[in-house]
Amino acid sequence: MPAAPDHSAEPSSTTPGSAPTGQTPLFHERVMPGPGLWIAAVTLGAALGLILVPLSLPAAIAVGAAAIAGLLVLVVAYSPVLEVADGRFRMSRAQIEVELLGEPVALEAEQWALMIGQDFEPMAHHCVRGWTRTGLRVEVLDEEDPTTAWVASTRRPEDLALALRTAQRLHQRAEGAEG
Repeated sequence: MPAAPDHSAEPSSTTPGSAPTGQTPLFHERVMPGPGLWIAAVTLGAALGLILVPLSLPAAIAVGAAAIAGLLVLVVAYSPVLEVADGRFRMSRAQIEVELLGEPVALEAEQWALMIGQDFEPMAHHCVRGWTRTGLRVEVLDEEDPTTAWVASTRRPEDLALALRTAQRLHQRAEGAEG
């Protein structure tokens, strides 16, 4: 089933980890947590405010609201952005040229659990979040790079793999046209 294009990052976007580009990204995803973490952040912020209720109700409300807002901002800030654009694969602030990557492998729940568990690769570059149950692994072909692979949590592993393959083909065509 083809996925609808994700227009959450326009070419003029200055999202952290995303450089402004002249074209729409082939793939863009901010790996946000599920409802449980959002509820936990709000509950923790409210609890911080409740502590001050015996001293001052206005202070308790102000501290609670500020704590909730601060925690929600932190949740968003620690949610990595995965993007394929302009011949590069970006995972948060790290980026690599797609021509330096091998065949991407989309990992469903069981494979993903093995990848981040018993098959963990210490030499790979990881961008893993516990709130996702699927991911992607792509081998690094650059012999001078000690990193063996890039491993990323994503809710859309098939879409990310397709975007990487497409970017690799576009790069090969561009090289063929130049040569």
